[in-house]
Amino acid sequence: MSYRSTPATFRTSVPAAGALLLGLLLSGCGLIGGNDAQRDPSGTVTASSTADAFTIKVGDCVNEPEGTTFSEIVAIPCDQPHDLEAYASTKLPDGDFPGRSAIGDKVDEFCDPKFLEFVGIAYNDSSLSSVPFTPTSESWSGGDREIVCLVGQEKTKTTGTLKASNK
Repeated sequence: MSYRSTPATFRTSVPAAGALLLGLLLSGCGLIGGNDAQRDPSGTVTASSTADAFTIKVGDCVNEPEGTTFSEIVAIPCDQPHDLEAYASTKLPDGDFPGRSAIGDKVDEFCDPKFLEFVGIAYNDSSLSSVPFTPTSESWSGGDREIVCLVGQEKTKTTGTLKASNK
């Protein structure tokens, strides 16, 4: 996993977000597949549960993992305090691993407009942070092509959604 390619546009707003991203980078998200969050039939997370980072879906809320390397993340029902909420995802085309810089460019191209749609204010005008989960070269070789865009508040947990918050 990596972070936004342009440091000036990346704001760390959850404690140790850099460690979160580094941990995802180093772990390769724990290889594709694994434990999913506890969900109801509609797919909504119903209880705090440990899940493979690859099973996080748009609409899921998660807590920041402990440590700098990990392969799992804690999914939380969004009506409970959480660090991040997944607001958009996209798949990159098959082929050779495009490199961290190219993936960072794709994050900027995809997540920023989706942030505006979700939050209701442009990312650069927001007090919120956008944290992407992206493929690493290791996870890419296992078939990972997904970018997941997550949003969180500055140094505090969110209860509920940040959708249409205009923050």
